[in-house]
Amino acid sequence: MEQAQLKEWEEEQPDKVLPLLQVVSDLVTKRADKFLGQHFTLTIPQYQLLLAAMTEADTTLGGLSEHLNCSRGNVTGIVDRLERDGWLMRERSNEDRRVITVRLTDRGRQVLDVKRDLTKELMNLAQVWSTDERQVLMQILTRMFRELKD
Repeated sequence: MEQAQLKEWEEEQPDKVLPLLQVVSDLVTKRADKFLGQHFTLTIPQYQLLLAAMTEADTTLGGLSEHLNCSRGNVTGIVDRLERDGWLMRERSNEDRRVITVRLTDRGRQVLDVKRDLTKELMNLAQVWSTDERQVLMQILTRMFRELKD
């Protein structure tokens, strides 16, 4: 962001806070997506699906779609690419052949290592704040989260 644009944000804080927060969120997302792509050839949706497949009891395509809050068609496309790249595999249920579940491969189970590395990368961004600034920011964002989640 240019210096003049940043100055404008600072001068009109009350009505600019949320748009600035959105811009920062978008930039963090881009940084994470670039990191995942360069180091693991993953996109954010692929990474999120792998995490969901690791932690969710219901790893059907429908269950993953619900967990990720996206259409089943989107999940199918993501699963297609992850299966092609060796991150997971599809399995048909023995009880109901219409039900397809996904299971992580050995490579897919490394998603926790991916998460660790991505967390380190994003933690580097937080170094722009002092310890006191981080604490204040956490308090503000936590309060905002509580207000918005209901």
